[in-house]
Amino acid sequence: MRWMIQFGILMVWSSFSLGAVYQDPQSGLSLSYDEALWETSNNKVASQETVLNLQRKIPDKEGDTTYFSRLSIVRDDMSKIKKVQESKLPPLQAYQVHAIDFLKSQRFDIVSSELKKSENIPGGIFEIIANQRDFGLTYQQVGLIKNGQAYLITATVRTKKFSEYRSDLEKMFQSVKLIP
Repeated sequence: MRWMIQFGILMVWSSFSLGAVYQDPQSGLSLSYDEALWETSNNKVASQETVLNLQRKIPDKEGDTTYFSRLSIVRDDMSKIKKVQESKLPPLQAYQVHAIDFLKSQRFDIVSSELKKSENIPGGIFEIIANQRDFGLTYQQVGLIKNGQAYLITATVRTKKFSEYRSDLEKMFQSVKLIP
C-alpha cells in the first residue's frame, strides 16, 4: 500500500480492483478509481468546499475542441442552504430537490432522479442524471449526507461519450463508502 499527500489531501493507493482509493479524513468518505484512466486535478468549485477533483488522463477530442471528463466531490454545510432547512421533506430528499433545482437553473434537462438504498452509505443516496444541452454534457450525480454535511459527487462527461464511460463511472459510484 502506498500513501501520498497531494493538494493537502491524504490519498491511499492499494491493490483494490479500481487501483486508487481516495479517503477524506474529515468525513470518512472513500471512493475508488482507476488510476490508469483518472488523475487528480486542482480545479475548484466556487461555492462549496471541494473535497476531490479527478479528470480523465486522456481527453475527448471532437474537431478542434478538447474536453477532459471530470469527477468531483464537494461538501455543502446543510445548515447554510436555506431552502433545505425550510423544507418539510427528509434531509436527503430536500437536498435532492435543491440539487435538481440548481441543475434546472443551469439549463439542464433532468433525465432521471431517484433515491436509492446503499449498503455502504447509512441513510441512502440519491442519483441524478442530467444533460446540459448548451454544452453537450451529461452529469451523473450521487448525493449523500453525514452529520449535517451534504456530499455531492458529480461526473461530467460529453453526452456523446456518456454511454461509453458509464461502466467505469458506475464502478466509481458503487465504490463510495462512508466509514462511521
